[in-house]
Amino acid sequence: MRASALVRGVIDLLLTLVFAVVLVTGIGLYIAPSGRIAESIGWTFMGMDKDTLTDVHTYFGFVMAGLVSIHLAIGLKSMWVMLKSAFRGSRLKVAASFIVPLLLIAAGYQAFSAYTVEEEHITTSYEEYTDSGVYITGTMMKYYTVEQLAQEFNVPTSGLLEKLREKGIDAGPDDTLAEIEYKYGLEREEFKAMLEEIITELRGEDG
Repeated sequence: MRASALVRGVIDLLLTLVFAVVLVTGIGLYIAPSGRIAESIGWTFMGMDKDTLTDVHTYFGFVMAGLVSIHLAIGLKSMWVMLKSAFRGSRLKVAASFIVPLLLIAAGYQAFSAYTVEEEHITTSYEEYTDSGVYITGTMMKYYTVEQLAQEFNVPTSGLLEKLREKGIDAGPDDTLAEIEYKYGLEREEFKAMLEEIITELRGEDG
């Protein structure tokens, strides 16, 4: 497909702008806490909450796919000529230009797979964890403060706070569990198990 220099320039400019948006929203989504935590603490990135980031990232991702398709269609002949020229020059460099991106994609997939397996392992471990009779629901983890949790299970708030400090978590009675989870980078299921264990201990001491 033949295209004027103006058309090529406009396509390149649009691709650059769209890439910048996708990159920024991608970074925001990468560092964002889980959806439940982000919602409960009102987390934002550059003025956008997680749902907005996801929508913008998805929309501009499709726009980028369309622009890349047009860019390839316009420059397909030129690309083919350059590739043939490169093969006649240094086949090793051409092979490396294909192999390196494939290795990076494979490494990224492996990292994602490992993370997913670890999350499943944590969830399974938690489900098998305890028959203590103490069970903290997802709603409690999302909205309850430390004091409300203590009142729910009829244990002293001061005792719960002291046990948390022993585990390196310095919290106040009005701090929400979601805020504590986010502040200390805790895994949701592990934090729930920790709280259930502490409450069980406090009940035993009261008994």
